[in-house]
Amino acid sequence: MHPRDFSLDTLLKASATQHAQREATVDGTQRLTYAELDQRVERLARWLVAEGINPGDRIALLLTDGSPFLITLLACGRIGAIAVLLNWRLVPGEIGWIIGNADPAMTMYNPRFKHLLAEASPGELFEVAEDHDPQGKFESIVAEDQPRLLIPDLPADRPLYMMYTSGTTGHPKGCLQAGGAIGSSALGFALRRQFTKQERLLSINPLFHVVGMQQVAAMIACGGCSVFAGRDDDSAAVLELVHREGCTSTSAFPTICFPWLEMNPVRGGVMPLTNYTGGAGTGRPQMYEFIEKDWDARVVGGYGQTEVCGFATFIDYPDMLDHPRSIGWTLPHVEMTILDPAGNQLPPGEEGEICLRGPSVMLGYWRNEEATRAALGQGWLRTGDLGTMDELGLGYLLGRSKELIKTGGENVYPAEVDAVFAEMPEVADAGCAGVPDKQWGEAVKAFVVLNPGASLSREEITERFKDRIAGYKRPRYIEFVDSLPRDPIGKLLRRELSARPVTEDQAA
Repeated sequence: MHPRDFSLDTLLKASATQHAQREATVDGTQRLTYAELDQRVERLARWLVAEGINPGDRIALLLTDGSPFLITLLACGRIGAIAVLLNWRLVPGEIGWIIGNADPAMTMYNPRFKHLLAEASPGELFEVAEDHDPQGKFESIVAEDQPRLLIPDLPADRPLYMMYTSGTTGHPKGCLQAGGAIGSSALGFALRRQFTKQERLLSINPLFHVVGMQQVAAMIACGGCSVFAGRDDDSAAVLELVHREGCTSTSAFPTICFPWLEMNPVRGGVMPLTNYTGGAGTGRPQMYEFIEKDWDARVVGGYGQTEVCGFATFIDYPDMLDHPRSIGWTLPHVEMTILDPAGNQLPPGEEGEICLRGPSVMLGYWRNEEATRAALGQGWLRTGDLGTMDELGLGYLLGRSKELIKTGGENVYPAEVDAVFAEMPEVADAGCAGVPDKQWGEAVKAFVVLNPGASLSREEITERFKDRIAGYKRPRYIEFVDSLPRDPIGKLLRRELSARPVTEDQAA
């Protein structure tokens, strides 16, 4: 059986059979077993068919994380509809463009996000209460028997969801993923992390983001439980949730888990987390030392993309220390290589484009054949990321091709500059980006966040860069800032850095 044959719905039905009475989700006061989750998915699927939703129709989801989101997504898969996962961090104009592009037959929304639909034509509107109100329309549908309609088994290669990627230029692209792609990604993730039915995930990454989706899908694959953090929970409330629910696994970004260090995270000699997924290739594996030693949890870093259903590689903490800029080895269902612009595979050590293939690669971009051909036309997913591979098969990320800094005819990979800052004890966070330069076309500008009480001048930074990397790679401008712009999983938003003004007093 091909990995694509394992759709997310197939995995749910298997867990509903094998783990019927085990908890599948914890969402506030509501707890659902796998049997109950599967039953609710079936009821919503029948209701959607009765409402005239056909295979291939789009249903937009503008919902907070939790069981209604998951039930709706799974019901879409059961009837062949396509869930459009909307990012509630966007503004009305951005939401409006995406909805216009996806053209949904229905939009299911949380009342707190209704204002985001002000510039959209969302089709039929369906309000989903946030507190599992038994009198609400959604709860009444999934809690009561629905007319028994024939819902045929659908092939796993049918599209299940669209996530819109934040493209570097122009409008975002709708990344179309099949149910089988998500299923194979979930199985590969669960196998690599050695998850069992005992696993309890602290689900804190948004489900509209591929990291959050992949982890919850992995719980369905192994029969584990997804514990959803509240939309308004702060770090202290999330830590309480970890202990109260005995969460064993998470991928909480640093802004959530680092404040725990000041909150007595190990209580009664116990920190229930035993698995922690973070980033890789950042040059700062030491930031996870307290998780490994103080919490006795296993840290794994990784690399992936929306177009491959999440993480494609993993690297364990000891290997992160030995290979601090590596993104690791591929998961069981993925292959990786380095290609030149013509599509030729490059030998170990040579720099090119990181390319992936396997059953979790996307079907393509919605209504964008040109972008689909560019990404998939040579038999591999061309990620747009630059990197290398060594003789051991370890991958190394150098940066986005569009983030490559070209100064005086030379190429500068931002990751090389970031790695030098990672070795400076005074620096809490740092990142660089290309900025316009009259003499060289582009110049390297660094943005530096110092640790509390630390002092470091531009002259001292310049001195430390000597003999570390070539002169043309060193920052020509340095700006000290309070924080760096990052996305929900900690990825640095270099485009925002490049857009900031350059002033003479920032010259290094």
